[in-house]
Amino acid sequence: MKTIHLSYRLYLVTLVVSLALLSSGCKKFIDVGAPNSQLVSSTVYTNDATLKSALAGLFSQMANETSSNLQFNLSFVTGNSADEMKFYIPNETYDGFNSNTIFENDVTVQNMWNSYYSLIYKANLIIEGVQSSKEGLSAAMKTEAIAEAKFVRAYHYFYLTNLWGDVPLALSTDAAINNSLSRSPQAQIYQQIIQDLKDAKDGLQADYSYGGGERIKPNKYAANALLARVYLYTGDYANAEANAAAVIGYTTLYNMLPSSGLSGIFVKNNAEAIFQLNASGFVGFTQEGQTYAQGSTQVPMYQLSSNLLNAFEKNDKRFSSWVARSTYRGADYYYPAKYKQKLQNTTALAEYATYLRLGEQYLILAEAKAMQNDLAGAVSDINVIRSRAGLSNTTATSKADILLAIEQERRIELFAEYGHRWNDLRRTGRANVVLGAIKPTWKAYAALYPVPRTERMNNNNLSQNQGY
Repeated sequence: MKTIHLSYRLYLVTLVVSLALLSSGCKKFIDVGAPNSQLVSSTVYTNDATLKSALAGLFSQMANETSSNLQFNLSFVTGNSADEMKFYIPNETYDGFNSNTIFENDVTVQNMWNSYYSLIYKANLIIEGVQSSKEGLSAAMKTEAIAEAKFVRAYHYFYLTNLWGDVPLALSTDAAINNSLSRSPQAQIYQQIIQDLKDAKDGLQADYSYGGGERIKPNKYAANALLARVYLYTGDYANAEANAAAVIGYTTLYNMLPSSGLSGIFVKNNAEAIFQLNASGFVGFTQEGQTYAQGSTQVPMYQLSSNLLNAFEKNDKRFSSWVARSTYRGADYYYPAKYKQKLQNTTALAEYATYLRLGEQYLILAEAKAMQNDLAGAVSDINVIRSRAGLSNTTATSKADILLAIEQERRIELFAEYGHRWNDLRRTGRANVVLGAIKPTWKAYAALYPVPRTERMNNNNLSQNQGY
């Protein structure tokens, strides 16, 4: 996969704009350089067709160029940092994550930082271009473009602030400003994320017509879903409940798959999918599906930890559907098998990378209710997830036990998906207890990654996280 190697000081990346050639139906890509604080060619922002192409370029980068850092790395390396996964042999790329002893010059950390800020820059570029446009754009197209760009910006700032804590808050394409930004407090980052998502929700449609009927563009409910997660993380439980309930209640679009449908949890446009992307280089399959699937008679490179395997309850259908076993020389090895397709697939079982899905919303709703002492409501939502997994109802009754039951269900339901376990352990204050008990090298400061050395060398205003 293609990995972006950009320094934060080189924020002025190229906007790839896909233009449909009216005469042929083929696609042509035009690289438009962005000089210093100026906007790209005004041509992009003078008609709806070219602006649609700019938006397509934004989501194409999210699905393709940054997929190794937004999908695989975000899932696998954070799974190593937590207690979910491990590489099959000692390896300098992953050992530091598994032992929580990474350094500020770690290449993977640098690449993840670069990828997320690159998408934020592209989003800012579109927002500024649309807002400064004087002619040619329809009001509807302006609204759509700004809403989608703000959703993308919010999505990536969510991961930046959860992996690094305080981070630079860049809301423009002005190099003179961006090159010298200091880190903004996490509370301010979250405030901006929430505002962006509110704005996005106001501007997005309720259905998926922007995506041609596919769930490959964010809609209002994608904004609701991400807002629900952000409110949960920030302790605003009433709003977390309200936004998760809005998604769950919109049964015209969203419904939980049955137990028999667990293997289709990432199939394109399934009823649980809230926001997905189709990588153009992967027809009907994903990087996760291709990477994790190693065959049943060899040692898999990307393995599930014994801690996670032992956390599954007996007869949990998620184990039989989402965990694969490989046997080599009499030993069994287990690896993630949530994504089923590893090669081109054009059938109804084709898969897309799935960033937001309904199962998470039930667990957000359960936790938000529990934190507001609606214990019966929390138990009911937990049991929706457990029932779908073929398990009996939870026996938890006290608030403390219900919260632990939610942690358990989040651990099993969301494993190997975009850093949920790593983020959960940190945000709930459980990292020291859980990881300290199983990792001799665990230190509390490791709950945040180091700010990349290159960024600090290029910007004297960037401070380092404690301990690095």
